[in-house]
Amino acid sequence: MKAHFAIELENILQRTRVQGTRIAEAIERALSSFREGDTTRAEEVIQADKFIDQEEIRIEEECLKLLALYQPVASDLRTLISVLKINTTLERMADFGCHMAERTINTARLPQPANDAVFDFVPMQKTVLSMIHDTLTVITRSDVDLAYSVIERDNTVDSMRREHRTRVQTTLHQYPNHAEYCLECHGLARDLERTADLCTDICEHIIYMRTARIIRHQEPH
Repeated sequence: MKAHFAIELENILQRTRVQGTRIAEAIERALSSFREGDTTRAEEVIQADKFIDQEEIRIEEECLKLLALYQPVASDLRTLISVLKINTTLERMADFGCHMAERTINTARLPQPANDAVFDFVPMQKTVLSMIHDTLTVITRSDVDLAYSVIERDNTVDSMRREHRTRVQTTLHQYPNHAEYCLECHGLARDLERTADLCTDICEHIIYMRTARIIRHQEPH
């Protein structure tokens, strides 16, 4: 019975890892579509989200089946609960990727802003993408030290989000005719910041899975 549970749990973990990789790639495509104004790529991201949604439901159903069949305890129960939460969090992350893709489509319809009104998201994107990729490594290796590293980087993203908000306010004052563009950029910064938060959530779940410690609402390690 224990061996069957371990095999089925590993299958679920593997599907979760593949789902995470799929979502990371979708977010990268969404960000590149915004940077390059590629609405075709943005539409592809939005369409691909349907499969991600379906897979999230399938993984959840498999987790609930294992809970009902094997009634796991201790570390096995922690792992299954963590996978359930990570699965849901990954799907929410994919939703923010769709929001980013939608912003590409929205901004493509707007007049081009002046050069000094264009927002530079490269530093924020690099930080968030590094958090996403390291989060996937955390899921794969259950690496607690790397999980804490990802959590600490969330403060950097929060700071960048505040800087973007200040920049939006300044640009709105200087170029009121580009208000819609500024608001879409404000939204993109928020999407990136929320994606970083979700990376943090996943890393907290992994820490709980490995150590049985709940670190939500605590200071970083």
